[in-house]
Amino acid sequence: MVIGTDKIIEMIKNGVDVEDPLTREVVRRPLIEHIGDDQVDSIEGTTVDLRLGAIYRPRGAARLMRDLRVTPEIDKVMDIELDPDGIYSVSGGEYLLFQTIEQVNLPCDLFAYIRPRTTLIRSGIPLETAFVSPNYQGKLTVGMKHQSREKVDIQMGFRILCIAFFPIDGKAVPYRGVWQGDRVSTDGKEERPF
Repeated sequence: MVIGTDKIIEMIKNGVDVEDPLTREVVRRPLIEHIGDDQVDSIEGTTVDLRLGAIYRPRGAARLMRDLRVTPEIDKVMDIELDPDGIYSVSGGEYLLFQTIEQVNLPCDLFAYIRPRTTLIRSGIPLETAFVSPNYQGKLTVGMKHQSREKVDIQMGFRILCIAFFPIDGKAVPYRGVWQGDRVSTDGKEERPF
């Protein structure tokens, strides 16, 4: 069962209880932070649109072993905080990481699913997305490989994702992984054992 619009708005306005990743104490935070009133007012169905806040380009090799993880170094290509009206021209075949403006704060009894908005798909830019685990707190980062030959101009703040929230029946193990927060990559460094 998916969480309805009324409940999402209530959790944005009144907050949800989450485990602070550093102190492990329970704190109250909005379900979604850095979201505009216009976004809340325009929620359709049961999903909330999330906007493009930063673009990164991975470079270098990765090493993904059973007991070792090294993800590529990254370069920040564009950031809405530095260039609020910035436009990036995505070339055909280019692979990038997109990060949202918004931060999600999932309580331990919810998980979320993110999907690309269909405008991106129709423009040849599908996004590689995943589930968002209970107690994940931070901006969301997704992969993007431009499938078309033609360039696509994309502006900072464009709505790239939609997110849906689902209740968990039973007990979930809170997310405590390395991607908590706004982390995009290990930036070419060895990750802690996992």
